Amino acid sequence: MSLNWREIALILEELPLVGSSLQQTVQHDFHAISWNFYHQTIGRWTLYTELGTPFSRLHLASESLSVAQQGKTAKLQRFIQFLRAHLEGSKVVEVFQQPYDRMVHLKLDNHGTLLNLYMRFYSGPGANVIITDEQDIILELLYRRPARGEQSGQPFIIGEPKTGEDDRFVVRSRTDTSFNRQIEMEYGSQSNELTFQELLRKVEAKRDRELKTLQTTLASQMHTLKANEGYDRHKMTADLLSAYQHLLKDNQDSIELDDWESSEKRVIELDPKLKGRENILLYYERYQKAKGSYENALSEVVKAKAQLAEREAHYVQLLEATEPQNAIRAMKRELASAETKAHDKVHSPGLTMQSGQFTLLVGRNAKENDELLRHYARGNDYWMHTRDVPGGYVFIKFIKNKTVPLVVLLDAANLAVVFSKAKKEGKADLYYTQVKHLRRVKGGKTGLVLPTQEKNLSITLDETRLRRLLLEDDNA
Repeated sequence: MSLNWREIALILEELPLVGSSLQQTVQHDFHAISWNFYHQTIGRWTLYTELGTPFSRLHLASESLSVAQQGKTAKLQRFIQFLRAHLEGSKVVEVFQQPYDRMVHLKLDNHGTLLNLYMRFYSGPGANVIITDEQDIILELLYRRPARGEQSGQPFIIGEPKTGEDDRFVVRSRTDTSFNRQIEMEYGSQSNELTFQELLRKVEAKRDRELKTLQTTLASQMHTLKANEGYDRHKMTADLLSAYQHLLKDNQDSIELDDWESSEKRVIELDPKLKGRENILLYYERYQKAKGSYENALSEVVKAKAQLAEREAHYVQLLEATEPQNAIRAMKRELASAETKAHDKVHSPGLTMQSGQFTLLVGRNAKENDELLRHYARGNDYWMHTRDVPGGYVFIKFIKNKTVPLVVLLDAANLAVVFSKAKKEGKADLYYTQVKHLRRVKGGKTGLVLPTQEKNLSITLDETRLRRLLLEDDNA
């Protein structure tokens, strides 16, 4: 459990804070900070603080930090950079504890500039480290909480002090060591075990999400592979029609021909909207499209299987580590890597998804379409939309020296259809072009554009593909 206000008071009595100069600050994770001080009489000493956890506390660190608190997280740069730029080098001139509360106030003098450092050692959402100027205007804080009025530039409201002692809060049984050392020993092992279990839970959850996504991707590519494995039949049909093209007539819906492969009569369906010989080209186009889809899916299946096997082996090695210290380090690195990727992700209106290496931006209504067009889409990005049907825009972000593959176009097309009026039909015609070839309609509706140099695409909704895309978005 966290320290209560009486125990914090006892901790403070033993600490040589007043007159100590802050030499270095180290932020270990989202909740833990070490403050390295120097005192003329005591010498160098370290204050360890932890907030917002079941083990919220402060105490003098008399030995090296345990492995659970080692390492830095890439996402924590903002706060620690402020501490290093504005607090290191300052001297503690006054220490004050809010009456009957777990809030500690340090007044610092940084070469003539007075700063206030407030630390609330709560285990819940009220926990925070807040730095203000002399007038108590917030300069920076560990956790930004706008709903509580705790953000940079706002006045810090301390609140009315509590009155009267509460007999529920008592100092725990004492040992024959200093209270700082007692707390350090008691909480160290408990915090380490909790840290290990929490890291294990998070890594297992990350593993399950990642492997499920890869399995869904593999299933989708296998489905595409199976759907197009007989692509040669389209070429054979086109060859047969070509041999008998003198029999083809305009607006036919079918024709019966002698099939030299089977030596039997064969009925071939034709598109009645086309002229007779145009059906030959139609079947050759179907052949090329199916062949391309098959070959691309085959390549993606090989890649997905290899990636799935690699990630499965990675997590087995990570989670079966027998040495606890190495296991905690490895799990922290794993989670820090995931946080960095999530932090780098494009944050935009609508939805942001990944299709292989390509980022897809999806507008779900006219307002989001317009916002994406104005502020997030660039000239070389691709724009996709359902033809003659209202719906959302899908943008494929440009990658230098990379051609957008068919699988990415199909991902974007499925998203464009599912966020359009064509969703109920389950299929649609679409067109796509680069953003630089779009022209806004003067006086038109919000987000309305006219495309030029567009290409056409017709699809039927692929539920497996959509589940993969939407699952990845939910897990991001």
